[in-house]
Amino acid sequence: MEETQTVDRTCEPVTQAEAEQAGHALRELARSASDPDAPGVSQDQLDTVAPFFELGWAMGVRTGHTAPAVAGVAVDRETVTRAFAALLKRVSIPEHVGPGLWQKVDYHGSVTRRHGALWVCAIHVLADPFGEAPELRYDLCEIRGVVPVTVVTGVRRRSLTPLPFFRSVR
Repeated sequence: MEETQTVDRTCEPVTQAEAEQAGHALRELARSASDPDAPGVSQDQLDTVAPFFELGWAMGVRTGHTAPAVAGVAVDRETVTRAFAALLKRVSIPEHVGPGLWQKVDYHGSVTRRHGALWVCAIHVLADPFGEAPELRYDLCEIRGVVPVTVVTGVRRRSLTPLPFFRSVR
């Protein structure tokens, strides 16, 4: 009696053919409408979206939404992780040394009627128009009953003193 071995093909990396097809498709989609020989977006923008486009392409191929290559086999976790890691490397966020989301802070900025303890309910990353490091700004709120109500927006770090209290958000 002959034994047959089955290969578990539940997840596989993107194949070279899938990567090449995705690259070609992305370049076609990114061409300028007014000049088909010129890209419609910068190379930097293409490089940013390429890992996700390739991932999406491979997932589409494998679920039968494009020509079959590795039909029925999911994309492996490493490929997905690489796509996200590539994106995170390209996103320029300053090292966060200020308070975190839902941390209580003592506000001492220009809106004097709001001085005192408030909660950080949003953190915004603002790009510098001259290519310098981005700046963080904070939105602060009060909790009225169980509802957070924003009371100060666009607060600079220097107007805050972080306190050692964090709100549990479920």
